[in-house]
Parts: sequence; C-alpha cells; structure tokens
Amino acid sequence: MFDIIGDIHGYSDQLEALLLKLGYRKEGGVYFHPHRTVLFLGDYINKGPKIKATLVIVKAMADKGSAIALLGNHEFNAIRDLFRLENEGLSPNQSFQWEDSLLAFNNNLNEFKYYVDWFKSLPLFYEDNRFRAVHACWDPEHIAHIRHKRSKDAGPEDLIATDPEWNKALTETLNGKDLELPENVSIPENGLEAGTGVRAKWWEDPSRMTYKAFSVDPLDLPDIPVDLSGIKDWKYYGEDEKPVFFGHYGRARFSSLIRHNVCCLDFGVGNGGSLAAYRMDESSKLSHDNLKYV
Repeated sequence: MFDIIGDIHGYSDQLEALLLKLGYRKEGGVYFHPHRTVLFLGDYINKGPKIKATLVIVKAMADKGSAIALLGNHEFNAIRDLFRLENEGLSPNQSFQWEDSLLAFNNNLNEFKYYVDWFKSLPLFYEDNRFRAVHACWDPEHIAHIRHKRSKDAGPEDLIATDPEWNKALTETLNGKDLELPENVSIPENGLEAGTGVRAKWWEDPSRMTYKAFSVDPLDLPDIPVDLSGIKDWKYYGEDEKPVFFGHYGRARFSSLIRHNVCCLDFGVGNGGSLAAYRMDESSKLSHDNLKYV
C-alpha cells in the first residue's frame, strides 16, 4: 500500500508531521511503516526553509526501501544547471535553482552535487496495475518514449540529451502542457509571468472547455471555447483510465480530488498552503476521505 505525497519544497517540518500523522516512525534515522510505502512525487528543493533536511529524509527513505522518489522539475533544473556550470561556465548565481538550494548547503557546491547526482537516478513516473504517478503530466506517448529510452541502459547524462522528441517528453512530463492563447490575448500580470501561453488541464477534454476553464491557474482569461486547430494531437486523460496522481500545480491551490481518477497532490505548501498525501486503499476509485494533509 502506498501513501502518495506531493511537492515538499524544503518544508521538512511539515513532511515529518505528515509522516507521523500517517503512522510512520523513525528507526535508525529513517522513517518506516510496517505495512506501507511512501511515493514522493518530486520537487524536494527550493522555496522552503529546510531543503537539506528534506533531502536527507527523502533520500534515506528511498535508500532503505520505505519510499520511492520521483524526479520533479526542480530537481531536473538542478541537474541541467549543474551540467551547464561544469561544461559551459554558468555561474551559480545565474540560475534561480541555486539561490535557495546552495544557501541550504552553505554554498558547498560539492555537498549539493552529491544530491544532484542522486537526482539523476530517480524515475520519471510510476505505474502498477492499480494507479499511475508522475510529477506534472501523464501523456501516454511521452511515457512510452521515456520507458523505451531509459530501458536501453541510458546513463544519467541522457537527461541532458538534445533530441527534440526526448526534450518534449521530458519537458511536458515534468512541467505539464501549455496552451497558446488566441492572437491579441495575453496573460494578465496578476503576480504571474505575463505571456501568450497558459498551463493547461491536460486531464480535461479541450473540446468542452473555454480558455478560462482550461487554464490550471486562476487567470482573467476569455471565456470563449478553446481553438482546437492547434492541439489536434491532444490526448486528455480519460475517465475510464487508472487513477493518476501528480503534483507541480501549487499555484492553483487544489485542495481536493479533481475527479474520481485524477488527483493533484500539490496543495501549495511552497506558497503558504498545505503538504498533502493520498492514502491508497483497495478501491479503484479515489475518495476525498483518503486525503491527509498538514
């Protein structure tokens, strides 16, 4: 049985409180449960006050078999930026990834690199006969591509490959899908980055949505139907699919299940919200009662 935990972002106190609430106990410095395993959905670093402590907890659990840890976009960005630092002369202060995380390690790059090397080994998704889990987006073609590519004994450097199809699979799996807005429509500043594209609800059928409803983030967008001409290959997540869990969308402030088989577990702890978990049981349909958070 799994306890699936969303984005932690350096909030180790909340993580420990949640683990205790779920019945995990610390033995030899590692949290264990006699009958259950944690599945972490990624984004362990940045934003929060105790990034190093978070990594110590998550890695120890993964190493000892009491957890599975997926790769998040923040971990991937750290991998990419460290590669650029070592191969292209990138200065640590040129990337937001280093600002919080390096400070957490007292600017000890070698100590932080120890964890970045571990990030390279993390899986990009999880699937069994009952459910699926990914950091940001479950696209069956991307998942198949990742499964195939990583089954060929690809090394950690494979994450920095430049193949366009691979890059798209990585980008959308870890960051989600974007939808271009109609011409002459842009995102209001509203505390977010302005632009012409929005983070889209890949689990919804776009033919039934307006731009306002299809945006993950609550934005003042046109309440007009989505133009489907540019997303003919969009494969939304069907209602008859296995339950899927993901994180990533903390700005949206999800606080409950989205659908009977769709659950976002990023309740925005990095933005003043809660740290959330879903406690799996034998049911094939998700229940609000199984959500736990601190």
